[in-house]
Amino acid sequence: MAGSAAASIRLRKNTLYLSLLAIASVFVFEFVSGIATNSLALLTDSNHALLDAVVTAVLIIASNLASKPRDVDHTYGHGKIETVGGFIGGVALFFVAVFFIYEASLRIASSTPLLVNPGTVGFAAVIYTLAVDVFRISILRRAYKKIGSGSSTLKADLYHAVADFASTTVALAGLWLVTVGIHLGDSVAAVILGVLLAYLSSRFAYQNAVDLTDRISPSLVARVRHAAAGTEGVLDCRDVKMRKVGRETFVEVTIGMKADISFEKAHEISAQVEQNIAASLSSAGTDGSEMLHNITVHFEPSYSPDIPLESIIERAAARVSGVKGVHNIIVSRIENNGKLEISLHIQVNRSATLSEAHLIANAVEDSIKTQIKDVDNITVHLEPLMPHVAGIEPVSDVEIQNSIKSIVLGQNEIQRVGRIATFRTDDDMLKIDIDCVFSSDRPKTIEQVHELVTEIEKQIRAKYPGSIVTIHAEPG
Repeated sequence: MAGSAAASIRLRKNTLYLSLLAIASVFVFEFVSGIATNSLALLTDSNHALLDAVVTAVLIIASNLASKPRDVDHTYGHGKIETVGGFIGGVALFFVAVFFIYEASLRIASSTPLLVNPGTVGFAAVIYTLAVDVFRISILRRAYKKIGSGSSTLKADLYHAVADFASTTVALAGLWLVTVGIHLGDSVAAVILGVLLAYLSSRFAYQNAVDLTDRISPSLVARVRHAAAGTEGVLDCRDVKMRKVGRETFVEVTIGMKADISFEKAHEISAQVEQNIAASLSSAGTDGSEMLHNITVHFEPSYSPDIPLESIIERAAARVSGVKGVHNIIVSRIENNGKLEISLHIQVNRSATLSEAHLIANAVEDSIKTQIKDVDNITVHLEPLMPHVAGIEPVSDVEIQNSIKSIVLGQNEIQRVGRIATFRTDDDMLKIDIDCVFSSDRPKTIEQVHELVTEIEKQIRAKYPGSIVTIHAEPG
């Protein structure tokens, strides 16, 4: 496939170079012949050939610039150089056309028109030009059919070759009229060709000027918006930006997705949006074999009443680097201003310093605020994450078990202590598992039980620093 693409590029470039040489020779031959025969028709047609040579040269530059990589000074590439050159060339040739129309009009208005002597040189120039036009049409058409309809540069040059053939026919008619005694025939032909040249050059300059202003067809923008919004998983297409630089079309779209989908799913949907946009541009006539598409998709979360705020907060916090767990999320709305007060607990590595954990907490706050706009304050409670235990060995130490039992029974609310299991981890940490029964005399809420268990765990860790304590509470 790559070899076929490279062969197509070579064929296109070689055909364009050959076309440029042919039309350049026409300009030289017709221009010299026009001066020699005093024929404005030939001079005007020679400048039409010059316009075609400029167009072909611009197309060649476009092909070459497309392969030139972007750099620090041209982050969008070098395609605008082609556009600037085309605009200047079109404007210059427009004024040349106006000059020839003016000169031809003076000849027509003059009572003694200047003598035009076509002779052999004039007709030879016209016949040569017609032969070259037929040659260019032939090679461009053959290459266009071989490469395919995606080659817009060959298609453009083919159209110019056909226009050249038509204009040269007009010049031939003007010279023939002179030979049969109608001396104004050359001037009339020059006016016709001048008007044609003025139209083509002004249109060429206008198209390049439009490209310089980054104007994009509204129908093309609508196609892109429809392709993005129609992708499964996209709720809406919020913004579309497009610009054309040489043969490359840059597209930036911003889409909305449900706030509770995973990052991986959002990336998958974005990739599908890119494919759909590329397909829509191809179907609009900018085929990928010739036009390059640079598509960037930004996605933003969309919130709906069916997505709990707690779910959004959990995802926003969990995606922050360094967060190992999220729980105890509480969302409250302040009555006087309608703002949200948010608190949550996050787990970080127990070996992290306070400064490191503080930076993680700040990042969590920023992440939540980007997802939820009406937040007044966020309170982040930091908790150490208990390490993953790779392996444990039972520890039969009566002294340790009695010591732990006395700490547990030191709480009046504990009725009795059940199983106490002690282990030593591969990292030489003490792991302690305790079953205890709370007194049924005074029923306690789960919050009260949690506070008591936390106090017991704190006392055990104070006696056995670095230990991993797990307490299972049961009602009496």
